[in-house]
This record gives sequence, structure tokens and C-alpha cells, in this order.
Amino acid sequence: MILFLDVISPIPEFCVIDDNKIILQEKIIQNETDRLSDNIIQSYVAIDKRLNLTQNLKKISTTIGPGSYTSLRVGSAFISGLMISRKIAYYPLSIADILNFNSKISSKKNLGVFITSSNNQQFLCYRNKDNIMEFNKIENNKCSIPKHIDLILFNKSEINENYKLEQIQFSFFEEFYKIYNNLTFKKDIIIKPIYISNNQLLN
Repeated sequence: MILFLDVISPIPEFCVIDDNKIILQEKIIQNETDRLSDNIIQSYVAIDKRLNLTQNLKKISTTIGPGSYTSLRVGSAFISGLMISRKIAYYPLSIADILNFNSKISSKKNLGVFITSSNNQQFLCYRNKDNIMEFNKIENNKCSIPKHIDLILFNKSEINENYKLEQIQFSFFEEFYKIYNNLTFKKDIIIKPIYISNNQLLN
């Protein structure tokens, strides 16, 4: 079994894949005012009882940001504990992975990802003209999209601007499910979430 944890989206969720089939997608909290830290363990325990997940778990993946600092911290700590205690192979799903995959299947190559996380925190992510990943936190609903971007992927809502470019909704688990067979899972690695503060990447 493979466990995937999305902690970027406003409503985090656990997803389980077994024998290339999706056997579970379950929200960890019921609404955006609930706290992930109060629910993540009991949610996992309930899934474990139903699926005997821990005994059958072979691989783990989680989103690594950008997103809510608190959600990323809680999710990383939880997955790290599970990964280390059970010696399970892990893969950090990044925005770069999503851009790489969708650039290959889309006729439009200059893609951006617009993220809405908990507490309505929003981020715009893209590769600049030098092919370097950029992560920008949007403040006061002010968002400037570089001219070379011609398609935006969004996880909750479109960018609230009058931009005349195509915008397509996606989910982090759907993107993971499309590519997980091609990802290299490794053991004993350190999870390094992407935290953005004042548009600076914090390591």
C-alpha cells in the first residue's frame, strides 16, 4: 500500500493506493476552522484499523509546499515519525513535479500553479525564464503573473484577476496518482517543507 498525505490544500486528506487502485480518499478535518494537529493521528488510527495500513504500508508521499506553515510542519512531523519508525520509503511531491508532468502533456509549456492553502493563504509558483522555480506568496489579493506564463493550474479557485489565460483545476492527489509509478522513493531522507515568508524561501 502507498499512503499519500496532502497538507497543502485547505482541507488536508489521506489517500491510499493498493495494487494500482485508489482504495481510500478521506478528509482529515471537516472544515477549514478545524485544526490538523488535533485530528491527524486519530484519522490515521481509524484508517489503520480498517485497512491494517501500517502493516501493509510500503511507500509514503506528502506534499511539501508552499502552503500553511502550521499544516506543513504538522504533516512533515507526522510522516517523518511514520517513515522512520517503520523504515518506509518516501517521496516529497513538489510543485516542480506537477509542472514537469503537465508541461509534457500540455501544448502550453509555460505553466504556473496557483495554490490556496488553509487560512486562505495563496501562492503563485512557476519556473522563471532561467528555468528556476519561484514561489510567491500573494498578499492583499495582489498577484502579478509573468508574461511568459500561458496556463495556470489551481487547486481551489481561479486567480481573482481579469487575466485572459487558461486556468485548469487540479488536485494534489490526482497529480500524484498520475505519476507515482515513475517516482523514486527513498528511505532515511529528511523532509524539507517549502516555507515562504515575505516572499523568501525559508529552509
